[in-house]
Amino acid sequence: MHSETHGTSAGSAEECSVSSLTAGNTTVTDKQDADNDGLYDFQLFLSQLKDPCADPILRYTKSFLHNFSSQKQQWRATEQQKLVNDFKLFIYDKFTAYEPFKSLDATRLANAKEGIEKLVMGKLYTKCFSPCLKNEAGKLDQEHQQDLDQDDQLRKKILEYKFIEPSHMEIASELSPKLDTFVKMSAGELEKINNYKAPRDKIVCVLNSCKVIFAFLKHSKLDVSGADIFLPLLIYTLIKSDVQALVSNVKYIERFRLPDFLQGESAYYLSSVQGAINYILEMDKTSLNINDVEAFELKYNQNQEQLSQSKLLNEQSQSTALAGAAPMSPSSYILRPLDEAANNLLNLVSEFLTSKSGTPIDDNSKSLGGEIDEETATRLAKNMEHKEHLQIRQNLQAMFPNIDPGVIQDVCIASKYRIGVCVDSLLSLMD
Repeated sequence: MHSETHGTSAGSAEECSVSSLTAGNTTVTDKQDADNDGLYDFQLFLSQLKDPCADPILRYTKSFLHNFSSQKQQWRATEQQKLVNDFKLFIYDKFTAYEPFKSLDATRLANAKEGIEKLVMGKLYTKCFSPCLKNEAGKLDQEHQQDLDQDDQLRKKILEYKFIEPSHMEIASELSPKLDTFVKMSAGELEKINNYKAPRDKIVCVLNSCKVIFAFLKHSKLDVSGADIFLPLLIYTLIKSDVQALVSNVKYIERFRLPDFLQGESAYYLSSVQGAINYILEMDKTSLNINDVEAFELKYNQNQEQLSQSKLLNEQSQSTALAGAAPMSPSSYILRPLDEAANNLLNLVSEFLTSKSGTPIDDNSKSLGGEIDEETATRLAKNMEHKEHLQIRQNLQAMFPNIDPGVIQDVCIASKYRIGVCVDSLLSLMD
């Protein structure tokens, strides 16, 4: 299987180009950086792939992607994990044989390894991310189906206890004045996880979300309390969030983020989120700190009534949709995570894995709107970026009210508006 999926010869793969192979990976997601440490520059990696000497790397990669997509209708999750990680190790070894990769220093070589992971998973996302396989119900392997089942269970638990207050998680009352603001910020960062396909980009969303919580604890001078206060806050944040398919996202990261890259802070925060998920999945009334049972039961019953009404309205809405236009597929929020402007930008990128005949081998993404010219796309991108930067500065000013707004803006610019790096830098200024 190893040789079948990698291709035994670089020349055996079909003719390919960087533009066809990297379509769909060079757009909005490039704005999302990961860990503070080291270089992470996907555009640099793409420029290295354009070197004629790197043609064997391109051919190996296209051969693997083609074989992965064509040799079997649907791999089991464990098979997918092994195939992808084996290929990454295989191609990392090939970096030592071909320029320009063989001459890179350790930092740029690590960036190239990140680039391959981002490229490969960008192409295989709709085959490996469980919510994208939702329409295959009944044909899925046990692991993919379990991801979907746990997503559903987690969603139901979150809705069941959406009404809880900080005291129910034994979160100190003195944290309340700004708690909602920070929880909303943290949840907002985590909710971005479905905007990205690469495991590293997804783990960034986890890191940023957790760093906002840590910043809140630091601001409240409770950071020394460690997991005793961090985990309850994280659980509370998840319950107050609107994150879709969180279990599937965590499983996806665990499966397709190379273990060598998933260490230290990333591993700690990811395991913390997994722990919070497990807690919520098992949550019942005995899991909570309930001082006034009667008041709690009243709110619980009111929430249940609201859920029942929402379910009824949703069923009526679906019936109406079925009678008219076809409703969006269950995984639409995954396959079309970005807004219209962003998707129009994606439409400007060349077709995915084009064969010699010019027919796309596989691409589940569809155009969301009419084509736009490059000038309009650039303008839209700049407008989106401006709004995003403004929102980041406003959030950071709310998080760090004692730091001058000008300093916050300087930190944002220096950190390229990477929220995790900004939070770390601003926390260091508070010390």
